[in-house]
Amino acid sequence: MGGTVHLSGVRAFVAVARCGSTTEAAAELGFTQSAVSRQVADFERFVGTKLFGRRQGGMRLNSAGTEVFPAAVEILRLAESMTGMAASNAALAHSLPSHRKC
Repeated sequence: MGGTVHLSGVRAFVAVARCGSTTEAAAELGFTQSAVSRQVADFERFVGTKLFGRRQGGMRLNSAGTEVFPAAVEILRLAESMTGMAASNAALAHSLPSHRKC
C-alpha cells in the first residue's frame, strides 16, 4: 500500500465491479473508458495488488477485489454522508458566535 487514494479511484473501482466493464462504468460515471481504467489502476497501486481478473468482454473481481469491495462502498457512503453534514453544519456555523482567535 502506498501513496494517496482519491475518491475518483474508489468510485471507478466500485463502478467497474458493479458494471463488469470499464466501458459501462465510464458511461455511468461520465468519464472516458481510458480515464476509468487509469483510476482503477491508480487505486490498485494504492491497495498494492490487482483487484480484477480481466476476461474477454469485461472484468470480474478477484479474491482481493472481493475483500476490498465492501470497504470501498463504505468509503463512498461515508464521503457522501460527510458532504451532507458539511453543508448543514456550514449553515449552523454561520449562526454560532466564534470564540476562537485564529
